[in-house]
Amino acid sequence: MHINMEKQYEDLGKYFVFDPKKISPEELFGDLNNFKNMFQQAVTENQKRKEAEEKMRKAKLAKEKAEKEKEERQKRMNAGHSLNINDDGDETGIMDGLLEALQSGAAFKRKRGPRQAGNRRGAGHAVTNILAKELLQEDTKATKSVKKTRLDSESKKAESAEDTGSLEDLLDDAPLRSN
Repeated sequence: MHINMEKQYEDLGKYFVFDPKKISPEELFGDLNNFKNMFQQAVTENQKRKEAEEKMRKAKLAKEKAEKEKEERQKRMNAGHSLNINDDGDETGIMDGLLEALQSGAAFKRKRGPRQAGNRRGAGHAVTNILAKELLQEDTKATKSVKKTRLDSESKKAESAEDTGSLEDLLDDAPLRSN
């Protein structure tokens, strides 16, 4: 068996072109093992590089596609494209237009008009009432020394104005006190 192994090792030396008497089998097989490991590492690195290039290519295509879609949406929004109704009254594109509006979010955007003041009470209204009350109190102190009877009627009016909470009522009562 040993003679057979030496014969095969010499044949291997002829095949790989090395002198079997100068290089031991341990050196040769160690070098072959290193070559195999380095080759496998290079193959995996090449695969990773190709995958990274493929991901970058796909990301670039997806980005270009998203930009094109964004431009198309902008064009549609600028052109006022909400429904596709032909002049003949044909309503074939209505569902497509509605679905596009739902997908793009345009259906959920509301245009708000100016708010109406109305009779709504807010924080500003309460602050105005407080300031009006302070003005009324200062005014009543000044008139107290002049006419006692008039103060009683004005305080009743001030209380009724405070109950209503309306700035117009308070302002309407204020000129009466200054007279």
